[in-house]
Amino acid sequence: MFSFSSQQTPTLTPEEVGTPTPFTDTAFEGRTYDYIIVGGGTAGCCLASRLSEDPDVTVLLLERGGIANGWADKVPLISSNPYREGAPTSRWWSQPLPWKASDGRSLAQEVVCGEALGGTSVINCTFYTRGPAGDYNHWEELGNQGWGYKDVESYFAKSETTHSHPSSQFRGKQGELTQVLMPSIVIRAAENAGLQPMDDLNSPHAPAAGYVRHDVSQDKSMRRHTPFHAFLPPPVTIGRAKRLKICTNVLVTRLELAQGGSDGLRATGVHFEAMDYRKAGKHFFARARREVVICAGAISSPQILQLSGLGPEDHLRAKGVPVMRNMPGVGNHLQDHIAVPLTFEAPMHDSIHELEASPWKVIKELTKYTLTGHGVFSYPFQAITMYLPSKLLSTDGSRVTLPADKPEALDTSVLANCPDLEIMPAPSNCTDHDIPGKGIFTLMVGLIRPKSHGSVRIATSNPRARPEVDLNFLTDPGDNDLARLRAGMRLTFNLAEDIRKQGYPLKSLIVPEKLEDQSLNAFIKDNMRTCYHYTSTCRMGREDESERPGVVDAELRVHGVQGLRVCDASVFPEIVGAHTMAPTVMVAEKCADLMKESRKSGKVEPLV
Repeated sequence: MFSFSSQQTPTLTPEEVGTPTPFTDTAFEGRTYDYIIVGGGTAGCCLASRLSEDPDVTVLLLERGGIANGWADKVPLISSNPYREGAPTSRWWSQPLPWKASDGRSLAQEVVCGEALGGTSVINCTFYTRGPAGDYNHWEELGNQGWGYKDVESYFAKSETTHSHPSSQFRGKQGELTQVLMPSIVIRAAENAGLQPMDDLNSPHAPAAGYVRHDVSQDKSMRRHTPFHAFLPPPVTIGRAKRLKICTNVLVTRLELAQGGSDGLRATGVHFEAMDYRKAGKHFFARARREVVICAGAISSPQILQLSGLGPEDHLRAKGVPVMRNMPGVGNHLQDHIAVPLTFEAPMHDSIHELEASPWKVIKELTKYTLTGHGVFSYPFQAITMYLPSKLLSTDGSRVTLPADKPEALDTSVLANCPDLEIMPAPSNCTDHDIPGKGIFTLMVGLIRPKSHGSVRIATSNPRARPEVDLNFLTDPGDNDLARLRAGMRLTFNLAEDIRKQGYPLKSLIVPEKLEDQSLNAFIKDNMRTCYHYTSTCRMGREDESERPGVVDAELRVHGVQGLRVCDASVFPEIVGAHTMAPTVMVAEKCADLMKESRKSGKVEPLV
């Protein structure tokens, strides 16, 4: 079933890719690269692969984590748990939320980021979702030319090989990422609530409301298939070892920014050191002949920019960071999907928690997965999902009403028609509560188009300190986010009741006592969770926008700084109504083409 190879991705140490500092001008030989990519996550792996296709280009990829490529890292069920022992993650608490729990406790959310080549794609649920066409058309409507769905569809297809919809004209057939379909449950309850099956969620013609079996990014052997596996497999990294240098377990401390005369600032290189604190006294520098690209994710990318003196000037001064350029947008407009789980007891044999109770079940399922690729371990935690616009819910929230006389109301090329709720069934405990000895089934309500937004700020000038993350959930004027979550909760409660009426023994464990607004509000605030889909902290847009100043332009170039781009989910002008891996890869694919074109046209003069 499984093929094993002795080939490994060649990685280097800071000493092998950088020049020790302080240095002399003559020390740059062998430590200068055409492109330096900061962050080897979802976007960084794709970008490094695409840029290094050119045999005349040299690329340095710097990644804070290591390589998560063991057997367990490839098993979908095991690797989808970011809380498992040895998971390649960093975890810390957000700033307190702007309200207290019903018992008076201060509330915060745990910030979780993947730290390994592949980034958070090594620990996510492997879902491959592009998002509705209306999301990207809206990006273009905001002034970002070239980012409408018609412009980005080819970049989705470029990196994809679909096994679920091989005949679709909209899906990729020869890309690096691989998708298959997963089985699921609760379909009858969804249909009874007015939701219809979707054939292909990733089609630009997918309807606004329906249920679907998610595409997942797995190979034909049902192993996790991340952008690291897709874009930087050993044949690529070994074959390009002379021009593609990969340095892992390294901390970027700041960018080197030089005055570029009348053109303003120019990014000329990157300062870094080993992540191992015992080696932190040794500092290194690598020079970028053409461009530096920050691909560190929506939490770390604004942190690196702020440590380099690019950010809100008052905050930088307060933290003792010299201001290179006042950029109020850096770290602002943080967005994330918000989820609220309704938790039920189900028969143990229908729950993932049977694996905790039965060693024999573990042995049986692991054997099945190892030999055939099937069984419980081949699934992520969630298989089926439901999408819908809250405006289509009936007054009591019990069902979705599809406007038969207005089919255009389901046209998702228009943002106003796009779904803003996702209902996610999962045969597992999705809360922070320990519930031992029971089979657990969760129906999780997700708000995938939130109006609230938060921020990311450096806590100190020490690059090893985690940034302050203020998720700022449910603070939008008019409580629109809260109202839509309430609507989703009522629908989800109805789904649970329908499942019971079908004869399934579903018992309430952690659910609202009542469905009135006040009770639902309290339940939502006590039980809401982050979805770890952080975006928009270095958003694409005009720098002179008064309320939401942009950080990068439509070519992902940082405003006012030559030779510097950002390429990850932080550049999303608005969060998309989808799990964010596939859109992030799309951004990287487009960024690679923009950079190749820039090199051909001479838009960025190389340093001499």
